[in-house]
Amino acid sequence: MAALPVAVASAQESFPNRPIRVVNPYSVGSVADVFGRIVTQHMAEQWKASIIMESKSGANGSIAAEDVARAEGDGYTWLLVTTFFTTSPSLNLVMRWDPIRDFAPVGMICQAPNVFIVPASLPVKNVAEFIALAKSKPGFLNYGHPGKGSTGHLGFELFKRLAGIEVNPIGYRGYPQMTADIATGLLNSSFFSTNQALALTQSGNIRIIASISDGRSKYFPDVPTMAEQGFAEAQVTPWFGIVVPVKTPQLIIAKISQALEAAVAAPAVRQKLDLAGCSAKSAPLGEFAATIKSDIALWAKVVKDAGIPAD
Repeated sequence: MAALPVAVASAQESFPNRPIRVVNPYSVGSVADVFGRIVTQHMAEQWKASIIMESKSGANGSIAAEDVARAEGDGYTWLLVTTFFTTSPSLNLVMRWDPIRDFAPVGMICQAPNVFIVPASLPVKNVAEFIALAKSKPGFLNYGHPGKGSTGHLGFELFKRLAGIEVNPIGYRGYPQMTADIATGLLNSSFFSTNQALALTQSGNIRIIASISDGRSKYFPDVPTMAEQGFAEAQVTPWFGIVVPVKTPQLIIAKISQALEAAVAAPAVRQKLDLAGCSAKSAPLGEFAATIKSDIALWAKVVKDAGIPAD
């Protein structure tokens, strides 16, 4: 029996000594998949180890989350997380995993700012004009979002509450499905990811009226932020990060966090993330844990205030 603690300590010290599985809650080729592969490739190179990305999409991330929550807490199974991780508790009546109870935060990968877009045919050039139009025609305007519980969904609901306007939500299965409808004017507005908006602006079919980030977007430097237009509280930016099963030893969590921090700080990784539409963002351990807890509270309030029913 005395040899057991020694064996456990040895396994932790030698981590990783076999392939690591990173579960992606979205499809292969999704932005989450792309961002995850960029950082895990660098981490694998640091360790001279194998890190395998595995897609388990469905149920708005819950299939992947439940899989990892039940995995051994040995450091060899990770979960790639984004907005679904903090919105799910307030949107699901029955959930077989919990972001606080079942997981230990490791760190953040990047932030992917959204932009507030409208079709070029809509006669508004800024947030104030959009609000004025919405108030003049209550319930007439609509907005599209890439899925229930996404930042594009709850972020817009937060903006609606702050602005005191009625704008009808229309859900899609992702940004690509919204592209044609926003370009033709069937959709009146949306919070779009920066990389998706870039292609649309080149066609001249949309107008960007606000940047939803801490500062102006380098891609759209002439577009003022939501904060500059009086809505700092609506400036919610999607993030991507890594968590592991809660029983994972602290020594292993620290090793993973250290490697992740090194990857996020690497110029080549930062450049790749930037080109993919996500700004590298360091938020290790305690800081990332605080972000997760504050976002859970924020989205619970938004869901309650908007009267969004749980499934």
